[in-house]
Amino acid sequence: MQRAVKLSVAALSVLAALAFLPALADAQPRLLESTPKEGAKLGRPPQVMLLCFNEPIAAATPNDYSLTLARAGGATVPVTATPVRGNTCLEARANWPEDATGSYALSWRVRQQQGGQALSGTLSFSIAPPSPPDVLRLALITIAAVGGAALLALVLTLFRHSIGFEPHRPPAETESESLVGHH
Repeated sequence: MQRAVKLSVAALSVLAALAFLPALADAQPRLLESTPKEGAKLGRPPQVMLLCFNEPIAAATPNDYSLTLARAGGATVPVTATPVRGNTCLEARANWPEDATGSYALSWRVRQQQGGQALSGTLSFSIAPPSPPDVLRLALITIAAVGGAALLALVLTLFRHSIGFEPHRPPAETESESLVGHH
């Protein structure tokens, strides 16, 4: 009997320890979401870049976090960051060059507020001008619109002729109308 109790206590202890593992794993800071998303292809430079974490980051001094925005080829773009949303996010604004097309890497480093554990990573995205309009598609849409208008005009003309309406001729006088004016 004592052996069964000891085994039960041991099993419950193991289960309790396993139940706390997700909480311990979640104690590590991690990136939850970003704007832009990893690998995004943008038509223009983002006004704001946002990095959001699963817990507050240390933000007492600018040394608690850092961001570097680099273009392909290594040139850096000036960027400023501000902790927002209860210090769970970093909002970054870049001083984009006039021609901002190309690939970028936003490298970041933060420390968690409780415990001071460091976390770093890189977010990659690219900026390219929007592709030109599809000329064939525009031509087909134009042809369809003109063809539809021509078909509508034909149907209305046939309808007008079928009811005998001809706007360029005055209506025919009836016999009673012709007698009124002639005595």
